[in-house]
Amino acid sequence: MLCKIPDIAEGVISLFASGRLSSSDYQEKLKPLIEQSRGETGKVFLYVEADVLLEGWDANSLTGSGEVRLDNFDALVLVGGPDWFGNAVRLMGPFMQSEVAWYPLEAKVEAIAWMTERLEK
Repeated sequence: MLCKIPDIAEGVISLFASGRLSSSDYQEKLKPLIEQSRGETGKVFLYVEADVLLEGWDANSLTGSGEVRLDNFDALVLVGGPDWFGNAVRLMGPFMQSEVAWYPLEAKVEAIAWMTERLEK
């Protein structure tokens, strides 16, 4: 499940993730928010907070059919989640075309500061 939460800062798409994410989470929730942000500001800043129940993407969403395809974004910060979440971000971050960071939930204030710095650039 992916749901919108109050924005951490103006211009930042702020979401909460839990359980198993699906292509409908992407198509119906994330993609429209990305398109709206890009249309309004030309930039996409994404904050995703997760709980320990996050399982990842439903395998059927990742079949290569283009159901789930993250557009380019300017900065992405992931906060919390299970242990594997931070490891995945550290592993994949260098291969992404944008700035990416992960913070444990107890460092949420630092994650918000990290994102705020990117907004001001």
